[in-house]
Amino acid sequence: NSQLFCVKAHEGIINAVDGVGGTTCSYGAPELVTGGRDGCVKVWDQRTTKAVVTLNPDKSSSARDCWTVAFGDSYNDEERSILAGFDNGDVKLFDLRTSKIVWETNVENGVTSVQFDRQDIQKNKVVVTTLESQLRCYDMRTQHSTD
Repeated sequence: NSQLFCVKAHEGIINAVDGVGGTTCSYGAPELVTGGRDGCVKVWDQRTTKAVVTLNPDKSSSARDCWTVAFGDSYNDEERSILAGFDNGDVKLFDLRTSKIVWETNVENGVTSVQFDRQDIQKNKVVVTTLESQLRCYDMRTQHSTD
């Protein structure tokens, strides 16, 4: 029972975690992404105790609760994206290479899960589920919904 990594990751509850990378499963460094009640999305490299990327909520509005996160677009050593879903229905796609939001939408209900169709290929499709039993699929190549 040897602990490999421990860090105070958020100011409140951690709602979601996903992992990617390493030498056996995909490209890039082995990293974790967390989403928390504080509205932050953070990327962790387990070789250090500080977040390598912190995506903070907009200061002009009250922080929304981040309920779910997923890694994707990890098809080479340079590319990697994060999809995050929030309690107010916001869904945001962050490009970690450019450190920018590249796509966002609102699905009008709390987002319970987000997933890329595969982590190890270029952005293709993402799936979003909500509190109201909705399942939505978006094509990230064209960025249109296929409800």
